[in-house]
Amino acid sequence: MTGRWTTVDQLVTKLRKRWDSGRYLRDYAVNREWSPIALAVVAPNARDLVDHFDAVAAWLERFHRQSRTSAGRDRFRIEYRTVQSRTLGVGGNAVPARIWIDTFEQLCALLATPADVVALDAILELTDERVAALLPWVCEHPLMALNHRHVWREVLDTVEWIIENESPHLYLRHIDVVGVDTKFVEQHRDLLNDLLLRLLPAERVDLSFARTDFAGRFGFRRKPDFARFRLLSPMVEFPTAVTELSVRVDELALLDPPVGTVFVVENEASYLAFPAVDDSIVLFGSGFALATLSKVTWLGGKRIIYWGDIDTWGFVILNRLRERFGPVPSMLMDHATLLAHRTQWVEEPRPTNQPLPHLTAEETALYRDLIEDRFGTRVRLEQERVRFSLLRQALERVW
Repeated sequence: MTGRWTTVDQLVTKLRKRWDSGRYLRDYAVNREWSPIALAVVAPNARDLVDHFDAVAAWLERFHRQSRTSAGRDRFRIEYRTVQSRTLGVGGNAVPARIWIDTFEQLCALLATPADVVALDAILELTDERVAALLPWVCEHPLMALNHRHVWREVLDTVEWIIENESPHLYLRHIDVVGVDTKFVEQHRDLLNDLLLRLLPAERVDLSFARTDFAGRFGFRRKPDFARFRLLSPMVEFPTAVTELSVRVDELALLDPPVGTVFVVENEASYLAFPAVDDSIVLFGSGFALATLSKVTWLGGKRIIYWGDIDTWGFVILNRLRERFGPVPSMLMDHATLLAHRTQWVEEPRPTNQPLPHLTAEETALYRDLIEDRFGTRVRLEQERVRFSLLRQALERVW
């Protein structure tokens, strides 16, 4: 029976959920006038008093005991109602109808949160002193500020440093604040993002970068993308001992090697074993890293040939290359190659199904067969599983 009647623990839990929403601290931070809180209590009724008198007495005793501190002070105010019962005699029986939290201090004592209030006061004071423009943010997000109470000074120092130091040549490593390093910035990236969005002018924020790309969004130099390529024939522009290079993509964009053909492959083993071909280089695309090649504008003046896995994402990459560079032939990405390697098929982990308007009719048919599982469930032929003799034959056909 007692499971139907409200306990003090349940009332405290309900108040804790409200506290954890931040509503009470937001009101406190902006000095909003306090409104007493009332919570209804489900208490025994007249029938309960008659049929379960001992259980009712035990519930009442426990409710009253838990409504007071160990020092005998009330934790909240109780409003009673009278339950009439002719069986129990005249005068009725008083049971709790609702509880009232009359002051903010009483709520804090009940939830054991006075330390949070003291910490929030310190955060508000420090923010007002150092970066007053962030006071509205703290008032709107007091719990997030409290979650960073132990590093709030360092956070404000970092925000101030970024505001005062604008340069396209700076990495995050250049931030010069006591107690702050790149790991600190990464750890508190979401908070710093919110604060800087409040403070920086629009021209210093590039929202085309995701929140996870803090450097790109706030004007720092990003970790460079690298590209690997092999010379498939000697070039006078490079020492004879050099056959492979790994360079920044932005630097690769300035090289423009004197070749007519660029092979792009996804698989490292295939890239390293790629045969010699006159007037050519081979680029290691490494899957979606191919997106970085869009910065290498001189590729548009070369004959690009793409060789990728025969799976749905392989055709997505081929479609993206054609979007950027025009008619890019594919190699060994056809029905014949797929069906010649049945014993090497594996399962594609997460196949896709999206429109690919830049595929040829034959490629579209194979792409559709893969989506519809015509040859089996999530069929995939990885590039490195294709027999090397077929690569040599394909090179003879395209060369």
